[in-house]
Amino acid sequence: MHPILLNIGDFALHWYGVLIAIGAILAVFLTNRWGDQAGLPKNIFGDLGFWAILLGIAGARAWYVIQHPEGIDTIGQAINVRSGGLVSYGGLLGVLLAFGIVIIRKKLPVLKVLDILAPVIPLGHVFGRLGCFMAGCCHGHETDAPWAVIFPGVEASSVQVDLIGVPIHPTQLYAAAYLALLAGFLIWYRNRKRFDGELILIYLTAYPILRSINEVFRGDSVRGYLIEGVVTTAQAMSAVVALVALVGWVWMGKVNKDMKAKREKKAAAESA
Repeated sequence: MHPILLNIGDFALHWYGVLIAIGAILAVFLTNRWGDQAGLPKNIFGDLGFWAILLGIAGARAWYVIQHPEGIDTIGQAINVRSGGLVSYGGLLGVLLAFGIVIIRKKLPVLKVLDILAPVIPLGHVFGRLGCFMAGCCHGHETDAPWAVIFPGVEASSVQVDLIGVPIHPTQLYAAAYLALLAGFLIWYRNRKRFDGELILIYLTAYPILRSINEVFRGDSVRGYLIEGVVTTAQAMSAVVALVALVGWVWMGKVNKDMKAKREKKAAAESA
């Protein structure tokens, strides 16, 4: 593990930024392809990708600054993402804001677009978590598990000082693994879905559960707690997202039931 890919003079190219860029490019490529297949306007996901990257990073950084204002005294320090500190749920809110901007401007079918985005959200997140592993952030607590990892104390590393050189859970890799599986399932299921909106509901149901489980193995104190030592901020946010997904499932169930009843009524009238 080393946070810096290479140094060019005084400029340091960080692994985190490189991996995020790879994930973003892959996401835009796939969504543009799927958008074309769905008959949506050309390159719409290129526009969405630009706003999603911009507002996603801004949201992720803002959420971190709100949680950890200590040591941040200037605007420059607040917006300096190279100093570390991005929160995935803040990034998700930023992406949703970007989605809203593009949808309103282009008047696109909301649920269809959300389903196209659903697989690439966890896919892009995979690269983010790999970036976290290289940077040393979002790490686990001490463990004697045979797959434990040891982070050295290198320049620009985000590993807590008391856990440098200590065997800890590679929670970044746990996350990358479950996110890859979730993305793979959604890609496989996208041509098998029963209704528009199903893919995004699956994501909003599965991710909070998987994230909450992974939080049990986290050991970085900066992630924050809603109830100290019991419920982390991410677990609390996961509960909110899962509740939104539950409401979505109930609503979509009612909509599909009503649509089915209308179709049956129409068919009965035509056959009479």
